[in-house]
Amino acid sequence: MQGKVLRETVAEDKPVREACIFGVFGGHVNCSDGRYVYMRAPVSEENTPLHNYTLMPTHMRGFFSREEFETAELSGAFEFTKGMKVLKTRGRAFMAQAYKFGNLLYDLNNDPCQAQAVNNPAVETKLINHILCLMRENDAPNEQYIRLGLR
Repeated sequence: MQGKVLRETVAEDKPVREACIFGVFGGHVNCSDGRYVYMRAPVSEENTPLHNYTLMPTHMRGFFSREEFETAELSGAFEFTKGMKVLKTRGRAFMAQAYKFGNLLYDLNNDPCQAQAVNNPAVETKLINHILCLMRENDAPNEQYIRLGLR
C-alpha cells in the first residue's frame, strides 16, 4: 500500500495518481483509472503460483495449519519488510472462480454498476501497463506476474 498526501486532492480536487490496483488474495488483480475498471484473471485454472508471505503465521480466523508449516520456507525480504526475511507458504485463493470469469473491462461512465463488460484492447493495454507499473512500485512477488500472464 502506497500512501499519498490528500490535502491538495481535497482542497483543490487534484488527482493523486493515474490509477490504482486492488483485489482479493488469489482473485483478480483489478485496476481503475477512474473511468475504467479492468479485472485481470489468473491465466490457469490452478491459479498458481500463489504464496502467502508473512511475518506472522496466521489467517484472519486462526493460525496456519501443520501442513502449511511443513511446506513453509524463509523467503527473501521485500521493501515493505525493511530487509527482514518472511515466511513463504503455499497460498489458497479465497476467490477460486476468477479464472472462469476471465479478464473483464468495464466503462464506469456508461456502466457505473459494471453490468456489461466492454471490449477495448487499447484501454485494456493501458490498464495492464498501469498494473505492471504499480506491481513493481509495490514490490509484488515475481510469481504474481506469472500467475497473471504479465511477463
